[in-house]
Amino acid sequence: MNQASRARLVAHVRSRKARIILGSAIILLSIGFLAYFIYRNWNALSTHEWTPDYAQLAMTLLFHLIAFIIAIGAWHSMIGRLAGSADWFLNARIYCYSAVARRLPGVAWDIATRVAMYDHAGLSIAIVGVVSILEWIIITLSGILLYVALTPFTLSYVLQWGMWPLLGAAALGSLLIHPRLIRCVLHRARKGELPAPLRYRDTLWWLFLYAWTWIVSGLMLFATVRIIYPLTSSHLLQLLADWILVGVLTSFASFVPTSMALKEVTLTLLMSRYMPEYIAVVAAILMRVLTVAYSILWTLCSTQFRRAPTSSER
Repeated sequence: MNQASRARLVAHVRSRKARIILGSAIILLSIGFLAYFIYRNWNALSTHEWTPDYAQLAMTLLFHLIAFIIAIGAWHSMIGRLAGSADWFLNARIYCYSAVARRLPGVAWDIATRVAMYDHAGLSIAIVGVVSILEWIIITLSGILLYVALTPFTLSYVLQWGMWPLLGAAALGSLLIHPRLIRCVLHRARKGELPAPLRYRDTLWWLFLYAWTWIVSGLMLFATVRIIYPLTSSHLLQLLADWILVGVLTSFASFVPTSMALKEVTLTLLMSRYMPEYIAVVAAILMRVLTVAYSILWTLCSTQFRRAPTSSER
């Protein structure tokens, strides 16, 4: 190995080590903050009459299922249009497995899971990686646009700081999802033409679908809070805006191992403006637990997905 190659390898290892150290530090700090919130509110937690609302618990299951189906539909549309994978059952099963992998601490486990499973199915690794990154951009952009739309109706920190960072990110995201740029990147990755022409209405359709996943998952958070606390519907838009803001902010940490517990801390800080702090911390943790549990449930169900045989296969 020459000196230049050795230097690049050392730089890569050091960079990865630095990301792991930084991510681990943020995870530990986030868990420490959650522990501090629990300690500070221990008297209220220990004296509160915890009587769960099981109807609201059932609603969280329903909302998660709806959001999951919409997200699967969006992913199926993207991977079918850009990579030619038209098998709905395969795409749904792989999406379910990647959704569980996304909850693991570490860097982009969901993309790694997709790449491995689609590679086994004979799909290009490069194409799957590009489409997964495009999906992340569209999810983040749809969240930003939704949050900007909700900002005039909510108590927003962003209005105090200025909207320019979000508007700048939205403008950049709009350029990144332009069909011409997507075609150029995919052409380099697949060395061929797309299975079908890509138009701006396709990316707008994907933005629309993922916007609904933000809305429905926000409704799931609302139901999660109402399992343990009678939050009124007058706070629904505020809760939805806070959920989207937290999701957008933590989405930028998707490629470093920092998101575990960071989302719960940020969500606790935002929700404690209009509910007791101990309720906010319990609801944030409960949202994580339910999301993981339901994702595992849908993944177990997806193992039963089978492609219907064609007439030539019968």
